[in-house]
Amino acid sequence: MRRHFSVIIVPHDDSKMRNYRVSYPLLYTFLVLAVLSVASLVVFVGTYGKVLYAAHQARLLSSENAKLLERNAQIDSLRTELVRLQTMGIQIKKMLGVGLSVEDSILVASLSPIVNSPAISAVGEQAEDTRSEQQLLLKAIPSLWPVKGYVTRELYTTGGEKSHGYHPGMDIAARRNTPVQTSAEGVVVVSDWDDTYGYMIVIDHGFGISTLYGHNARNLVNVGERVTRGQTIAFVGSTGKSTAPHLHFEVKKNGVPVDPRNYLLN
Repeated sequence: MRRHFSVIIVPHDDSKMRNYRVSYPLLYTFLVLAVLSVASLVVFVGTYGKVLYAAHQARLLSSENAKLLERNAQIDSLRTELVRLQTMGIQIKKMLGVGLSVEDSILVASLSPIVNSPAISAVGEQAEDTRSEQQLLLKAIPSLWPVKGYVTRELYTTGGEKSHGYHPGMDIAARRNTPVQTSAEGVVVVSDWDDTYGYMIVIDHGFGISTLYGHNARNLVNVGERVTRGQTIAFVGSTGKSTAPHLHFEVKKNGVPVDPRNYLLN
């Protein structure tokens, strides 16, 4: 005889009672399916809840990141404006003939393209002794244009000195007797006549860096004299092998001509 149990439904009204006979195997199957359904529902709700929480956290992080980016952009904007004002102040000093201070000199040098090199890190990140050397290096970087004018010829050293068109510096056309200013702080090592460059000046800035100023109308400094960035050392001329007033400007690193544009502040 098969085992089963009865389910009797007794209505509240006068309708006929209903009797259902359910076998135990069918009951067990129903219970198993019910347990599996509840378990699946719990797993689904738990997983979906984690997904919802993760999505919420991602939205919060995205919002915080956007705020940080906006804040950094504002800081960069303020820094750019500060540098612009400081640069404007330096230009006004030059127009009024006021000498550049040590801080001005370091600021001008720090804006030079060469400072962005990985070899030169931020001054504020250095130790005390390294920071002092860093400041000396910034003073030595020839970042100030020696004269305002139009560049008529760029550096060309491909093939060496014997190659056609060899030119170890930059020619800047300017009116005769325009003041020639030092690009960086240093010591005058040459102030003399040269058959090619006429009246010329060479300044040693230290760290293997030197600059040359050629075709001057006349020189204003002597050998051994220490000069500061922005100091007038000569006047534009056309002496030596020159066809028109201009300044021949060279930058050398360890005796090798390098492109002045790598140092000059645009």
